[in-house]
Amino acid sequence: MSHITTDQQSRLLAHLYSGTIEYGQWADVLRILTSSFDAVNCSLATVDTRTGKPIVQYTSQAFDQSWYESYSSRYARVSPLRPVLFKRENIGRAMASQQVMSAHDFEKTEFYCDYLKHYGIRHLLGSVFKVGDGRAAYIALHRSPRTTAFEACEIAAIQDLLPHLTLAFRIRSHCIGLSRYEDISQQYLDAKGKGLICVDRHGGIVSMNKEAERILRLNDGLTLSQGHLQAIDTDDNQRLRHLLTRSCLADIAVNPNIMDAATGGSAVVRRGDGKPPYALWIFPVVGRSMHFEENEIAAAIEITDPLLNGIATPDDALAGYNLTKAEMRLARALTEGGQLKDIALRFNVSVNTLKVQRRSLYRKIGATRHFDLMRLVRV
Repeated sequence: MSHITTDQQSRLLAHLYSGTIEYGQWADVLRILTSSFDAVNCSLATVDTRTGKPIVQYTSQAFDQSWYESYSSRYARVSPLRPVLFKRENIGRAMASQQVMSAHDFEKTEFYCDYLKHYGIRHLLGSVFKVGDGRAAYIALHRSPRTTAFEACEIAAIQDLLPHLTLAFRIRSHCIGLSRYEDISQQYLDAKGKGLICVDRHGGIVSMNKEAERILRLNDGLTLSQGHLQAIDTDDNQRLRHLLTRSCLADIAVNPNIMDAATGGSAVVRRGDGKPPYALWIFPVVGRSMHFEENEIAAAIEITDPLLNGIATPDDALAGYNLTKAEMRLARALTEGGQLKDIALRFNVSVNTLKVQRRSLYRKIGATRHFDLMRLVRV
């Protein structure tokens, strides 16, 4: 890498491969690249190739939110560079803006005049280096108008980095995939006789255990439609879809406080011939959107068949914690997936009153968040 010293190169690759284990190392990679190439910013991102919207994006510069929103909503579609980089023959090839069009023509584009110029960016160097499974990964370096365009040796230096980036993404995907399956399976190692289904961020089924397969083969209350779990009863299905949508979209790793608002919840799915209904518990998988993994598990669904398993009520699980009647009532409502504002209307009390009761409830049962309560009552 001609414009990076041996020491910088060593640190860069060390942080890059460390990023396959600890996601925070990716930011260090971008900072080293920005400094080494006299740039104002470096971006590393994955995008949904069907919609063009970013899935995950890191930048070395803390641009305001309009940087991301403007690009994904408008300027990604009018960029003169994007279609060229996404051509099949250019995947894995580093290219600078002057290789795509002349400086004179580039400065007349809407992409430059209305977007880049606003953020003090004039010269670009980037590459789409990985495409597959409906997503693509790219890297981009940005320089200000006060500097010169990227030179051939700098383009070659980024080209040399691309195989390392591709390998790092592949390793990261593999490690995260194994970790997710192991973590989720471990939670249910002792929960014999319960179905477990893992879904991606679109609600598509990624994996299921043998009990879940058995339940779906019965086609009694629950069924599989185009790779998605569905309840046969219309009302039950509406509730199931609502809980799955909340859980699949909840970005808990970025904002842990979202747990209270989007922790999934419980649902009942009716069956035929007077059989007792299935009890479902839907919950988001923590920490998924901080990485670039392909085998993304966004949420999990636990299915209990009361013909095989007795279902413990919240009262059974919380007995012995000396809860007041109000705290027990609140615990029941929370485990049903209710939100505080809805529970307040239902019980005709204020949200602040419920917050006080919730703090007392959590203190008595040794919980710090809603997930702890759900885990306790489902044991």
